[in-house]
Amino acid sequence: MNEIAIKYNKLSNKRRQEVNDFLDFLLTRQKKESKIHLSSYRKKILAVSTWNDEDCKQFEENQKIFKQWNIQEW
Repeated sequence: MNEIAIKYNKLSNKRRQEVNDFLDFLLTRQKKESKIHLSSYRKKILAVSTWNDEDCKQFEENQKIFKQWNIQEW
């Protein structure tokens, strides 16, 4: 750890800021990775809605109506 501090102190202010920014980036990634849990992912997947045939009929009817539209010519 002491070796890192010595190297850090040799850096210019601009380079120190780059190191600090990179460390912040790594820390945010670490926080995000630790938040991902398989059980919560499973709950999200199970909460995804499913459509039955009756729901899909609405789309099929709208598609038929849409195909009947006449495009205006200029």
